Amino acid sequence: YLTKPLGIGILTTAQKKGLLSGDDLTLAKKLMLTLNRLGTDLGKIPGVTALTDVTGFGLLGHLIEVCEGSGVSARIDFKKVPVIDVARAYLEQKCIPGGTNRNFSSYGRKVSPLVDQQRDILCDPQTSGGLLVAVMPDSIEDVMAVFHHHGLAPESFGKIIPKDDYVVMVQK
Repeated sequence: YLTKPLGIGILTTAQKKGLLSGDDLTLAKKLMLTLNRLGTDLGKIPGVTALTDVTGFGLLGHLIEVCEGSGVSARIDFKKVPVIDVARAYLEQKCIPGGTNRNFSSYGRKVSPLVDQQRDILCDPQTSGGLLVAVMPDSIEDVMAVFHHHGLAPESFGKIIPKDDYVVMVQK
């Protein structure tokens, strides 16, 4: 699970280029100012096996760290990864942070082949990103209760699997 959508780096790059609309700037600020307070509650659930904030290394960087530290791999469904709705429109305008390519250069070999849009979103450096939460199946109900208590309803976008050839496999 991811508690905030990806794309903050894309939006802040659009702002630097003078392309970000006022409404989208307001949205970016709101997301960056939203604290990850629910982490305290999630950390009390025994079935939460990993909990980390997604920041400058992007979702893939943090997911790779979790997987390598645990000796496992992950399979994610790209279509289910939460992304700020307008981020794709800014990607079409070439609003790609420099950190995106640096991130991919540092860990891309550990990830199954990606198309450009997948790389640009999954490696997007986040400022005050959401929490990446790995949960045992028998604790999903407890985790969902915490999400709902905090006004969130994230959808599962992946699964931890036994160690494989790639640390992260991205399904298109």
